[in-house]
Amino acid sequence: MVSGPNGAGKSTLLAVLAGRLHGSGTVRRRPGLRVGLLTQDTVFDRPRRTARSVYADVVGAERAETVPLSSLGLLASADLDRPVADLSVGQRRRLALAVLVADPPELLLLDEPTNHLSPTLCDELEEALNTGPGAVVVASHDRRLRARWPGRELTVTPTPPR
Repeated sequence: MVSGPNGAGKSTLLAVLAGRLHGSGTVRRRPGLRVGLLTQDTVFDRPRRTARSVYADVVGAERAETVPLSSLGLLASADLDRPVADLSVGQRRRLALAVLVADPPELLLLDEPTNHLSPTLCDELEEALNTGPGAVVVASHDRRLRARWPGRELTVTPTPPR
């Protein structure tokens, strides 16, 4: 669990760990390590495509058939064939979670994962994180999630201005 005030660098740290940003230090990853990152701002390429087709494009047709989006319970059946652009922020967030759940990475990085989720879905997500196949790093302000987190906590503090 990574915690700290807004602007302290939690999202930046996750982006560096995911290999999306490069910092001044060194990040060592096992070759071939599969990393999944859920960012705070969920954006999909080709937002005019339906949630179901975006899911299949991202996870692959074979995986989408093995683990259908409808089986994950993250989107209502009426929303599966709606364009992603027409989904709410919460629905797009749940679609991004579905992509990660369909083929769990060995390192899962979650930036404010409970934002825009119902309390029930937050509980289910928390339970699923405890049984996942790999390492999980979560950045969150969610007091309930932080209080019940079974792992270690890293608190980041903002760098004072020069």
